[in-house]
Amino acid sequence: MIPQLPSLFFVVGLNLVLGLFGLGLTFGAIQEIQYLDQGFDEETRQTFYHAPQGTRLLPYAWFLALEQATNSKRFLEDENLRRLGIIPDHNSLKNPDHLPVGFAKTDDSIANETWVGLTCAACHTTEIAYSNQTIRIDGGPSLFDAMSFAEEIGKALRAIVSDEEKLTRFAKVVLHEQWSETSQQQLKVKVLSNLKATLEPQQVAKEKETSLYPAAWGSGRLDALGRGGNTVLFQLDRSNLRPAAAAVSFPAIWNTWTLNRVQWNGAVIQPMGRNLLQALGLNANLIFDSNDKQFRTSTSVKDLSRLEKFVQKLGSPIWPGELFGTIDQAQASRGGKLYEQHCAHCHVPKLTEPNKYGQQFKEVILIPLEEIGTDPLSATNFHNRTVKSGPLGLGLLTVADTAQYLTTNILEGQYKELEISEEQQKAWNGGRPNKMQAPLAYVARPHSGVWALAPYLHNGSVPNLYQLLSPREERENVFYVGHTEFDPKKVGFVSKKNVDTDFEFDTNIPGNSNAGHEFRHGPRQNGVIGPGLSELERWDLIEYLKTL
Repeated sequence: MIPQLPSLFFVVGLNLVLGLFGLGLTFGAIQEIQYLDQGFDEETRQTFYHAPQGTRLLPYAWFLALEQATNSKRFLEDENLRRLGIIPDHNSLKNPDHLPVGFAKTDDSIANETWVGLTCAACHTTEIAYSNQTIRIDGGPSLFDAMSFAEEIGKALRAIVSDEEKLTRFAKVVLHEQWSETSQQQLKVKVLSNLKATLEPQQVAKEKETSLYPAAWGSGRLDALGRGGNTVLFQLDRSNLRPAAAAVSFPAIWNTWTLNRVQWNGAVIQPMGRNLLQALGLNANLIFDSNDKQFRTSTSVKDLSRLEKFVQKLGSPIWPGELFGTIDQAQASRGGKLYEQHCAHCHVPKLTEPNKYGQQFKEVILIPLEEIGTDPLSATNFHNRTVKSGPLGLGLLTVADTAQYLTTNILEGQYKELEISEEQQKAWNGGRPNKMQAPLAYVARPHSGVWALAPYLHNGSVPNLYQLLSPREERENVFYVGHTEFDPKKVGFVSKKNVDTDFEFDTNIPGNSNAGHEFRHGPRQNGVIGPGLSELERWDLIEYLKTL
């Protein structure tokens, strides 16, 4: 029997839910946010931000009461959240506890506990700032620094158990009327115990002289396949840990439901399987009964299906000419001809043949690593990873086969339990089979809303569109990410250090290479995909890309 998977930081059974104003939490000045017309009304937007997906980060009361490690301010203070790339949300009617964007209250019926968990909005909602104005882009790649966030949560918990005054403040908020010195010490024991459990994977890796996180990911990136794999696969066998050293950018999610495959390496075909895999990787409760081969989990296919329907309403953002400057149509027209000549064959997908349900999808192109020439680590890590299946009794599997086995069995079990008809299953599955693979390739995504997707390439190693269209020697090898200040000329975030918390992105680190996808004169090989572009041609192409 696989035990209940531990949370990112601890497992504990407290259900108390407290309001933030009762905690004395204060907020910074609420800045006016501009929204582009992407098909979301406020009701849909709030559902996207806070609908639970069964993921579990911390017990809910703990998250609301948590203080920052180095002071007595709440962890949920706006300033603290923003330095971690997390967007505060103060919609009192729809979000009464003022959870940040991408955080949700989760009722885990298996453990009978109430948690806070992450949603897809945490990684797929962003803001860009220019001329003292801020634009919210729903579905765009966020600046969430997931690694720093995890580290800061860990520090905050360790500070609680090492500082008696912090512990007392925390315990009185969490335990409320049930507080006593005895219950406070019991709470401390639980935190210590679960901090120890959290460090177990790192301890196992250390014993093998391996680092699970050899390089920081920085803002807007996450090794989801590596980190999520460790979360789940460690429970099958302790030797399944692998370094999560190949962070990739958060992709945009508008129009993804029309594509025939997703993930940067094209590993996943079915939307439901992808969404379930994400929830498991973000620590949804998962219990496996080896006697009857049944799985139970805190994530629900019904909830995931509902969320997918909301995402299908989301459109790509239109270039806000009133803020950034109107598009030069003559220049864009010239750029459109260049795009058709050099880009469309990869980035404008054709429709697949109708499947057995009569449905067609956009067939994204998979570009082999040796052709695209970009950093290979994300694709090769997933391709080469093998898994000891442990109590599943399936011997040694590829990571793709393991993911497919787990998600298929969970889906089939929940469909049966909920008595979902085959017709309804087809709709929830997006008309696609739950197949997963591990190609040595990256997808050429369609360019809708590409102006809002910086930094570029799968690993976020190129800061703006101008440099993406330039030879590698003209690209910055070191630049800074984390701030929202936008450069509408080169189209991307300002690459210079803007605030103290900006992350230094070093392209010399494995996984961070800015090679490949080059336009330069010479043979089409080793990442050269097109001819060298003149200065004028680059600007023409950029002007056209703004229109997509």
